[in-house]
Amino acid sequence: MMEMRAVTNLRTDALPANGFFSLLRQSISAHGIFIAIVTVYYAGFTVLLHLRPDVIPTNLLVATIGFLGLSVVFIFLCVFIMRFYHIARHVKPERPIPALAKDIKDFLVSRSRMANGLPMVMIMMVFMYVFANLKAAIPVLNPLSWDIYFSHLDEVLHFGTQPWVWLQPLLGYAPITFLININYNLWFLVTWMMWVHFAFADRPSELRTRFFLSFFAMWIFIGGVLAIWFSSGGPCFYGRLGFTPDPYADLMAYLRGVNEVVPIWALPVQDELWQGYVDNSVIVRGISAMPSMHNGSALLFALAGYQVSRFAGHLLTAHAILIFIGSIHLGWHYAVDSYLAWMLTLAIWFAMAPVSRWWHGTAAQGDFDHMLAMDA
Repeated sequence: MMEMRAVTNLRTDALPANGFFSLLRQSISAHGIFIAIVTVYYAGFTVLLHLRPDVIPTNLLVATIGFLGLSVVFIFLCVFIMRFYHIARHVKPERPIPALAKDIKDFLVSRSRMANGLPMVMIMMVFMYVFANLKAAIPVLNPLSWDIYFSHLDEVLHFGTQPWVWLQPLLGYAPITFLININYNLWFLVTWMMWVHFAFADRPSELRTRFFLSFFAMWIFIGGVLAIWFSSGGPCFYGRLGFTPDPYADLMAYLRGVNEVVPIWALPVQDELWQGYVDNSVIVRGISAMPSMHNGSALLFALAGYQVSRFAGHLLTAHAILIFIGSIHLGWHYAVDSYLAWMLTLAIWFAMAPVSRWWHGTAAQGDFDHMLAMDA
């Protein structure tokens, strides 16, 4: 290892430190492990399309434009929230608004952050295009057929009672259901926050690499391979899929009743997903329950959060617990969807630690680290 670092230092001593594009070129090399992952992922998807012409992908150009447009909005929103928290908690200036404006400007014009983050934007764009298409194609690749088994397994593991029935005496009130639904929807913002935080870090780190390696591994294996293998719709679609008797009919009736008092956004989304299931021309598609990526990724965020700070870890753990409760109470998932996702997430998280250490000992990563140090 010492010899490899010595060679890296000899190579990086001659590297130019000035110029954003010099940083960006080296950053692309330092992201080589992620580029390799997404290249193989896309190639596998291309092979699948050749073997299964019944899988109809969305237009790549349209999807790219949509993702970039969404990314710009959410990146700015996440940067604003993160820098607002930093200013309010750590800086506490006498004039907060000018301080916040300067801090955001410094963040956005930072060459190191942009060089570190932009390659990940492009990587994520290709990755999510493939994932979204695979998720939408799950019922085509393997018709939804595991629901009866998972519903029965839930009942067996929870002493002969469906988990939602256990929760209903505690959660079966309109205001509580409304708040649980808010937290469940916040998962999307939390996902973007975590992504932006690590993607646009001012320096590469083993934690950043470990987070993204875990992220990609989870979405490929848990949200892709296993989701196709264990193709299932979830409690909210149990009756619509024609399975009888429906043990979730009362839960869905309760949610529809609450929706007449306060909005329960899960219901219209479930309706849109069902419409996408019965009509492939609809844009919103992708019914998949087992394993639960909502719960798996929420656990990943908590694990990574504790590596950042105890406060972040506690906050993200609370979010993950509420995601689990919400996934059952809102009819999205069987409890076993979460249990399997958690076990696999933990396995992936710990497996990626030595891989991250290895990558940060490579010349590509060392060169980029050295250039950033020279550019500081």
